[in-house]
Amino acid sequence: MIRKSIRYPLVYFVVYTVWQLITDKKVNWLDNMGVCFIMFLLMLFYNWTKIPYEWEKDKK
Repeated sequence: MIRKSIRYPLVYFVVYTVWQLITDKKVNWLDNMGVCFIMFLLMLFYNWTKIPYEWEKDKK
C-alpha cells in the first residue's frame, strides 16, 4: 500500500522541481516537500479506503 501511495507524489515532486529549475532558476523546496507529503497522506488514505470491510467474514 505504501508503494502505491508514494508513486504519484514522488513523480509530482520531481517534475515540479525540474519545472521550477527550468523556468525560475529557484526551487521552493519546503513548498514542494509539503505538497508532496500531503499528496502522500491523501493517496495513503485513498488506498486504505479501497480495502474491503471484512468484519462480517470474521464472525462466520
